[in-house]
Amino acid sequence: MYDATNAPEAKGAWRELYNEKRCTAQEAAAQIQSNQRIALSGGTCIPPAFSRALSDRAGDLKNILLSLGYTMDLYGFMDPANRESFFIETMFVGPVERICMQQGMAQYVPIHLADVPAYAETMDFDCIAHVVSPPDENGYMSRSLFAAFVNKELIKNTDRVVVEVNKNMPRLNSDDFMIHVSEVDHIIEQDGPVFEVPEITITEDEKKIAAYISDLINDGDTIQLGFGGLANAIGHNLMAKKDLGMYAEVVTPSVMELVKAGVINGKKKNVLPGKVVAAFAVGTQEFYDYIDGNEEFIFMDIGTINNPLNIAKNDNLVSINNALMIDLTGQAASESIGTFQYSGTGGQVNFVQGAKMAKNGRSVLALNSTFTNKKGEVKSKIVPLFPDGTVVTTPRTDVEYVVTEYGVANLRYQSIAKRVEALIAIAHPDFRDELREQAKRHKWI
Repeated sequence: MYDATNAPEAKGAWRELYNEKRCTAQEAAAQIQSNQRIALSGGTCIPPAFSRALSDRAGDLKNILLSLGYTMDLYGFMDPANRESFFIETMFVGPVERICMQQGMAQYVPIHLADVPAYAETMDFDCIAHVVSPPDENGYMSRSLFAAFVNKELIKNTDRVVVEVNKNMPRLNSDDFMIHVSEVDHIIEQDGPVFEVPEITITEDEKKIAAYISDLINDGDTIQLGFGGLANAIGHNLMAKKDLGMYAEVVTPSVMELVKAGVINGKKKNVLPGKVVAAFAVGTQEFYDYIDGNEEFIFMDIGTINNPLNIAKNDNLVSINNALMIDLTGQAASESIGTFQYSGTGGQVNFVQGAKMAKNGRSVLALNSTFTNKKGEVKSKIVPLFPDGTVVTTPRTDVEYVVTEYGVANLRYQSIAKRVEALIAIAHPDFRDELREQAKRHKWI
C-alpha cells in the first residue's frame, strides 16, 4: 500500500489517488480469496455494499472468517445455506448475532472490549472493510460511529483495506478515527441512510430505577451511561444536575440533550475537561448531525477508552451498567441466561474496575426486579443461584451498588449475610419470603 507518512495531501494529489482507487463493491469483493480473514468493524460501520457483494460469492469462496460486532442488518453471509463459505466471530452480541448463533453461523468471543486491539493482533486479518465519511480537503476520511473496533495499527498492518464512502456518515472529532486516501486500496461510493436506533420507550420501572441512580450522582461527577431505555431514563433524570462530565464507551441522544441543556459541560473533569469522551455513538439522524464535526466530543479507540487504568484517571467517576440477574451473594450475570448467550461482556467489567480504582469512584449495576418468561410467568431477577450454565460477568468481589425499582443495595465490603439482606430488600415483594427461605437453606443468614 501507499506509505501514508509521505501522503501528498498538501499538494492535493490525494484526489488522483482517490479516483484511481474507486471501484464497485463487486470489484472489491472479487479480490477476496478462500480461507481469508476479514474484519468488518461493527454496527453502522459494517459496509453494506461490500457485505452484499461478498455474500454473492457464496459457493465460490470457502472458509471465510468474518470478525464483527453489533450488526444492524442481515446479510447473505449469515444464511445457514452459506455455512461452507462464511463463518462469523463476534466481539459483542446483539439481536442479529443472537440469530446467527442460534443458526450455527456465529460464535461469540468472550472478551473485555478493552482487549479488542490485542484480540485483533492475533487474527492476522487479510482484509479490513469499513464505512467512512467523504474525505476532507486534505484527503482524510473519518471512520466514524463504530471506528473504535478497528484501530490504526491494525489498519497499518493489514494487506487490503476497503472503505465504503457514505456522505451521510458523520465526521467525528477524533485523531484515532482518521484514515487517509493513501492508506486504502479500494474505495466504494455508497450513500445510503445511516442506520438509526430510535430512543427506546422508557418504562415506569425504569423511571423509578433512574431516580434512585440519579441520587447517587453528585454535581460535578463524571458519568458513564450504558445503552437502552434505562440509560435514556437516567439522562432525563439528570436535568437538574450541574457541571457533569462524561467518559463513556458509548454516547446516545440522551447525552446530546444533556449537553444542549448545559448539564454535561465537563467543567469539573480532571481528564480532558470540557469534552465528552467516548468510543462509539448510536442513535438517530438528529444525533448523528449533532456530533458531526462537534468539537465538544472526542472519540478514541476502544482499547484506550475501556482501559481500566485510563478510566480510573477520572475522579468522581460513576459507572452505570445493566445486569440480567444478580444472585444473593452479589454475582452479576449480564450476558447469558443459562447457556443462552444474550449479550456480551462488553465493557462492563472494564468500567466496574476503573470506577473502583478512581478517586471517589462508584459503580452501579441496574436491573428490573422481575421478568416474564415465555409461559407468562413472572420470575425474580434476584435469585439464590443462577440457572446452570449462566456466565458470571462481574464477580461479587467487584460489585458495589445494585439498583432495582425497589431501591439501592450497597454491597461493597459487606459480608454474605449483609449482602443477602440488602438484595432481598430491593427484590420484588412477592419473592422476598422465598428468597429468605432459600438463603437460610444455604446457611447464608
